[in-house]
Amino acid sequence: MFNFHTYYIIEGEPCLLNVDVADLLPTYPEGVRLSIGLHPWKVTESWQEAVTLMREVAKREDVWAIGECGLDKVKGGALPVQMEAFRAQISLAEEVQKPMVIHCVRAFDELLMLRRELESSCRREGRVAQPWVIHGFRGKPEQAKQLMTKGMLLSFGHQYNLDTLRVIFTSSRPFFLETDDLRLSVRQIYEQVAHHLDVDVAHFSRLCDPRQTLFSR
Repeated sequence: MFNFHTYYIIEGEPCLLNVDVADLLPTYPEGVRLSIGLHPWKVTESWQEAVTLMREVAKREDVWAIGECGLDKVKGGALPVQMEAFRAQISLAEEVQKPMVIHCVRAFDELLMLRRELESSCRREGRVAQPWVIHGFRGKPEQAKQLMTKGMLLSFGHQYNLDTLRVIFTSSRPFFLETDDLRLSVRQIYEQVAHHLDVDVAHFSRLCDPRQTLFSR
């Protein structure tokens, strides 16, 4: 059972560990892969320094994704500055050819605009844009469908819209499960989802494993 987004290492559980680039260690336990990014809450006028540091380490083999990064109209700072920092991280993700882990709060219009910008640029260059994964998604099915049609995937924590989860599960689209900042085993999230979907965990555990879908390594 893979934990797509977490701040804590649980022994024996493979995960994508969210790490502040300033705290990056030389090595991590086996099964731990990393996502590095500048969280919108931490974006300041000097955001370029963090992104420069990210660029130095983003090609590491154990760095599998860029993020958590994105836009937040509630707790983030000035939106234009957030947009600048996010665009820089989008460029970095495309440069190193790695997916993005996205934090988005009340800024989905802006997120979709940036995704359209990226896809237009990629079409001109004859390449495919890297996938974006919205972490901790709680939106309704209609919003989920809109995001997925634009090349985005969804990750769910312990709180989610059950109708949305059912729609994605029945469509056989990949989705991921996470503990985020909760210090618990991701097994609890898997079992919770299995209970709500009325299926055995084995029926969807492969679908929720990004090593089989998103990363394919």
